[in-house]
Amino acid sequence: MFQSIPASKIVSVNPAVLSSGGSPLSMNAVFLSKNENLPTGRHTAFPDASAVGGFFGLSSEEFKAAQVYFKGFDNSHIKPGTLYFYPYNAGKEAACLRGASVKSMSLAALKKLSGNLKVNIDGSDKNGENISLATATGFSDAAAKIGAAINAAVQFDEQLQAFEIVSATQGRASEIGFASGTLAEALNLTEAKGAIISKGSDGDSAETVMEGVIQSTLNFATFTTVFEPETADKLALAKWSNAQNNRFLYAAWGKEAAALQTGNTTCFGAQLKAAAYDGTAPIYGGLDKAAFLCGAIASIDFTETQGRITLAFKNQSGLSADVDNAADADNLKENGYNYYGAWATANDRFTFLYPGQMPGKWKWIDAYVNQIRLNSQLQLALMTLLTSAKAVPYNAVGIALQRAACQDPINEALNFGSIQPGVPLGEQQRALINNEARVDAAAKIESTGYFLLIQNASAQTRGNRQSMPMKLWYADGGSVHNINLGSINVQ
Repeated sequence: MFQSIPASKIVSVNPAVLSSGGSPLSMNAVFLSKNENLPTGRHTAFPDASAVGGFFGLSSEEFKAAQVYFKGFDNSHIKPGTLYFYPYNAGKEAACLRGASVKSMSLAALKKLSGNLKVNIDGSDKNGENISLATATGFSDAAAKIGAAINAAVQFDEQLQAFEIVSATQGRASEIGFASGTLAEALNLTEAKGAIISKGSDGDSAETVMEGVIQSTLNFATFTTVFEPETADKLALAKWSNAQNNRFLYAAWGKEAAALQTGNTTCFGAQLKAAAYDGTAPIYGGLDKAAFLCGAIASIDFTETQGRITLAFKNQSGLSADVDNAADADNLKENGYNYYGAWATANDRFTFLYPGQMPGKWKWIDAYVNQIRLNSQLQLALMTLLTSAKAVPYNAVGIALQRAACQDPINEALNFGSIQPGVPLGEQQRALINNEARVDAAAKIESTGYFLLIQNASAQTRGNRQSMPMKLWYADGGSVHNINLGSINVQ
């Protein structure tokens, strides 16, 4: 090839990618569990119920709940893709190093292992040289031999088929690092081999555990507990959810006798109504019903045309009803609960969740869940705009850019049905909206389902580079939960 001057000196082509909008929020669930195998300070993700059973055991409450969760609701087009578990430590916990599974290792292979292992526990190096497992009679015996060699607590978890090294101290000050050395590698106790560290903990409260969850992951919408908390702890979890700007839904379950009493004011549902907390759906029933609610929400296909669902009337084959008489059903509804009930016509029987309600200003679970999706999509779209555009000016061009960014999430909501055109507004609603918008926005909402207002910023706002005044009104449309048909015989 002839020596030549690169053509790029004259013509340069610079590849770039215009983002399609990032990854949307998944409506996954987080289950809080007191199971000691969960590492402190981090969430553990599972893709299906089988994986949950492999971790917690097939007789565990976690596995039973996961089976319900991953089934979603009957006739849903999609099913939940991920379930997170996060530890709820009732008391102080010691730091722990857990190796990856050695399930495929035979005892004969284990007995051939030897070498060194080093790990730092609470600031002190624990070191064992020339450790031989030739005389080990089993994996637990091998753990004991390693523990004696490094002068530390070493154990073998039969359920997880993994070696664990545990600090002798408890609480947040308890620390441990990853192990190193030839034996550590062979037993999967190094970071490279997939070992994990469970941090020391002083014990959780309702508030601290949820703060830990959101530090670990934000890719979820609902949460519940594998155990039934005391009423005070349920209220604390509800209070936390209420403070999260309508971002999460707490599925609070239990079977209080007081919930079935007419006009009771001390049951959890009644206290929640009195507090007017947003972000919690009380359920009269067991963990299976909370898991069902979380799974049903994770089964919503927000890209489906008119795919909007109401949580009322949703069911799952195999779930048994908790309520089968009208008096209990009426009292539960009045006290703020949802329940899985059994209804009957002349010759047919139906079981489903009802009524799909929640306290606070949203009133209905479906409306609340839909706004989580819409607002998450709007946030993602506007973040993508700011990171993709070179600049967004404070003029008509900037307004157009922001309007265009919001349009895709709005179009998705229109297609899905969480924004509905043709919904007549009340006179008071029209007056309040038009007064705030300073234009006839109500007519636009009635005809198109929404009105997006973006106004010019003041000089002071522009100087501080703050947000333009922006507001989106949209018609929810609701869903029919009751039908009263007059059947008139004309003679």
